[in-house]
Amino acid sequence: MMTNGGDDFDKATTVAPCFCNPWKNKAVAIDAHDHTDADLAADMNALSFLERQAMEADIHGVSDIIKETPEFVQDNIVQMQQALATLNGRQRQAWDRAVFLRPALANDQELHLMCLRARRFRPHDAAVLLAAYFRSKLDLFGDDLLIHRITWNDVGSPGGGYSAAIASLRISC
Repeated sequence: MMTNGGDDFDKATTVAPCFCNPWKNKAVAIDAHDHTDADLAADMNALSFLERQAMEADIHGVSDIIKETPEFVQDNIVQMQQALATLNGRQRQAWDRAVFLRPALANDQELHLMCLRARRFRPHDAAVLLAAYFRSKLDLFGDDLLIHRITWNDVGSPGGGYSAAIASLRISC
């Protein structure tokens, strides 16, 4: 539990760690309505100049285009797989379980490329994202759906009980 600072606002808000935020896994308030423009400005000012510039380029759709030659992609996938192997056991636990259940995931180029693109071809960041993705799936849905694509039918299944978990979950990433 974390309380918001400020003289006129003493309401406590629940916070959750987020594996995919650019603020390096600092606690992020779950209730987005509690954020003010000053909070956003403070968060932006906490970023380095290059991080801020990259974020603004992404927002405005003028990011640098990365040429995805087959060699470049393959080299980054190999580096990402090496980075996955260096993550600690807790970070990698859900990924290891998914690979155990479906060994083909270890060499799934589409999955790796999706994470690499999301992290602008930074292999270590992409490895952390992939591990966090499977950690989230395992935490929310368990082994039953860890290696399957989640659909609305899975979320709303009468016997599954997932719909209540999803309805009560609000992630701020």
